[in-house]
Amino acid sequence: MKIFAQKIDDQIRDKEALLAEITDAIMANKNGCIEIDVKLARKPKSHQQVKMIFGLMIQSTIVQANELAIDTSDFLAYLVDSSIPKGQGLTQGFLHELMYAVCPTTDEDGRRVTLSKMSTEQAGDLFESFRTIVAPLGINISNPNPNWEQEQK
Repeated sequence: MKIFAQKIDDQIRDKEALLAEITDAIMANKNGCIEIDVKLARKPKSHQQVKMIFGLMIQSTIVQANELAIDTSDFLAYLVDSSIPKGQGLTQGFLHELMYAVCPTTDEDGRRVTLSKMSTEQAGDLFESFRTIVAPLGINISNPNPNWEQEQK
């Protein structure tokens, strides 16, 4: 069981709900004991961050692929197989599904996690993996915030 807590303006958000969840966990355990492991969590992604990843990553790939005359067959031949049908331009839907296939993110049970359900760290890993994969094709996806590591300190 994971319980999430957050401090906003020096107040614990939903303190009563947090205490209720801990109480429920204790009561649900046969011997009435639980172990609580406190970890620092990253702030969840905002809707704007999700839009930035998809807007920047996918749209930038399409624009640059068109400029470089890279079509679906070039892209897939580079990634997987050279016997793909030729002449189809890259689309958002194609890149969306391909991104999940070549940069898989899964939960503890091995199920695919979509971007809307990813943690900030998982989404960052997906973004970096995709950038690394398309870079040899000459597609350069710039980092939306190249100074984020410095800002975290």
